[in-house]
Amino acid sequence: MAIRFWEIYEETKEKYKLRILAGKNGMDNVTGWVHMLEDETIINRFSGEELAVTTGMKAGNEGWLLRLVSSMKNAESTGIIINTGMYLKQIPEDVIDWCEAHDFPLLEMPWEISITDLIQDYCMRIMSQMHKERQEALLFERLLRGKEVPEDFLEDIGNRYNLDGTFRIFCLLPKYTAEEKVLFRQSVLKLENVFGLWQNGSKIRFPYFLIEVNDLYILAINDFPEEKAEELIRQMKSIFSSFFERKQLSLGIGPACRGIHNLKQALGRARIAVQMSRQMGRPIVDFNQMGVFGILFSTEDPDILRSYADRLLGPLEEYDKIHYSDQGEGIGYVETLRSYIINDRSLIGVARSTYTHRNTVNYRIQNIKRLLNNELKTSADLFPYQIALCIRDMKL
Repeated sequence: MAIRFWEIYEETKEKYKLRILAGKNGMDNVTGWVHMLEDETIINRFSGEELAVTTGMKAGNEGWLLRLVSSMKNAESTGIIINTGMYLKQIPEDVIDWCEAHDFPLLEMPWEISITDLIQDYCMRIMSQMHKERQEALLFERLLRGKEVPEDFLEDIGNRYNLDGTFRIFCLLPKYTAEEKVLFRQSVLKLENVFGLWQNGSKIRFPYFLIEVNDLYILAINDFPEEKAEELIRQMKSIFSSFFERKQLSLGIGPACRGIHNLKQALGRARIAVQMSRQMGRPIVDFNQMGVFGILFSTEDPDILRSYADRLLGPLEEYDKIHYSDQGEGIGYVETLRSYIINDRSLIGVARSTYTHRNTVNYRIQNIKRLLNNELKTSADLFPYQIALCIRDMKL
């Protein structure tokens, strides 16, 4: 769990004589790094979640500080600390009002306090938290693999998580270049900002951990209510919008599994969902809504599925290759059979959905029955072919 600005502030406010002037509601945000900032032109290099410290050296330029904080807000920065007393005796009221209205943290620190000491201290705290996260990630990965972890680790995280509660896993499987990987990781940091520590805040307030395992990003949320999932998914769509739009991201959502020692099961089902997402070109797949695909994608030997579909659909696929090539007219026999199943054996329904004359549909269905040596009269007759079509949709 990334460190929040409020956490650092609470631990250092007396040491550095910090005072919040505005934007307190925005302090439940992740702090990714701390920068010295005297020129707003470098803000376009910020990736988000940066905290800035400034002496206000350019405050003599009218409107400079207001432009600075608004640019930082647009860059999704964490906040700003102003070292007052030399270049800036007093922070303008319009800047304070703007920061308060936009929940952008604005703090002041007296001139006698060393900016260098504060930046070094804060960066060390961030790096220490990052080191702790890496150590915890290794142990969480062991739990996800169903392996034992030290008892003292469970005791430690027991203060943050309900170990006997439910865990729901969201798996993100991206495809990116080396350059895009940096952008994706910046988006992952923004995802952490969806969660908050404050009980009365507007963010999602449930314990979570977020780790990277090989090419998979795993978000596990503790005791996460079903009704909150839709809001989280909406925010994830927004945060990773560019990757979703370019079909470079698959999201698989697992069902809630009870107990931290069942994380392996929770991850397994989330991975089944993300596999369906990737193979079938669906950006987001919830295991709870996979239906029969949940069983099919759980099959460890895909050759079994392929041979099953080959055996049932092979005669129709061979016919389509000959009579419904790229130059052929109308839909083939495989898709006619699919429509016949979907429309519950209604010839009129098939005709409407395929824009084909009813007599033509009847002719095709009779031929299909002959090729399959099956009268296709009952649901029991059709069900095996429905499964075979689902297997083809899996694109194995």
